[in-house]
Amino acid sequence: MKAFHQIVNALSLLLAFTAGAQTTGKTTYKMPQATLLLPDGRVLDPGKLDSLYKVWGDGRVSFMHSREDDEKGIVRVIRVTDEMIQQQLDREHKQKLAFAAMLDNPAPDFELKDMQGNRWSLQELRGKVVVLNFWFTSCAPCIQEMPALNKLVQSYNGKEVVFLALAFNDAKQVNTFLQTHSFNYTILPGSGEVDKKYNISSWPTSIVIDKEGNIKKIMNSSPKVREELEAVINTLK
Repeated sequence: MKAFHQIVNALSLLLAFTAGAQTTGKTTYKMPQATLLLPDGRVLDPGKLDSLYKVWGDGRVSFMHSREDDEKGIVRVIRVTDEMIQQQLDREHKQKLAFAAMLDNPAPDFELKDMQGNRWSLQELRGKVVVLNFWFTSCAPCIQEMPALNKLVQSYNGKEVVFLALAFNDAKQVNTFLQTHSFNYTILPGSGEVDKKYNISSWPTSIVIDKEGNIKKIMNSSPKVREELEAVINTLK
């Protein structure tokens, strides 16, 4: 049963969205309000989620959306199947292999603009430690770790460490998100193509790049994300 929940939790990192609160295992994440749609197109009252958990089974309720859904404030309620769990296991295996191959090798270069229109090039940041965070605005685990990441930024204020948050949402969606949330990384919207370069298939993902441009750390969501990132950054300053 423990292994089953670990698989479902990993699946939720990829497909997890909801209105009000999302429950993944024993963890509840506060989320913006949205319209919940069942597979048959009916709207689900958020107050009836507990009943749905009981009907579909423990750990079998998850959520997903598309960019179009995000713009409309729609979240689709998904019943987690054995096939979906197996697909997630396959994705995890492929991602682990891809990440292992990336460690201690040059980070893929990219150029993106921040929310103010300033251009950022990874190549031009050589000589500085660079910390990347791949996220999106409806990602519950992403939102959960933001306070810790904000403290991380404060710890290196004035030092040669650059924190970049790559969101696959467009600037308009990110701007709406920032009206109710604080994220102190430099935010680079529209990162979809960069996500592919870095083999990102679950969010959030954090990556630490040394002053020579080599990847030294890749990690997904963790209760100790700040401490784990600090431990690596401090060896590279």
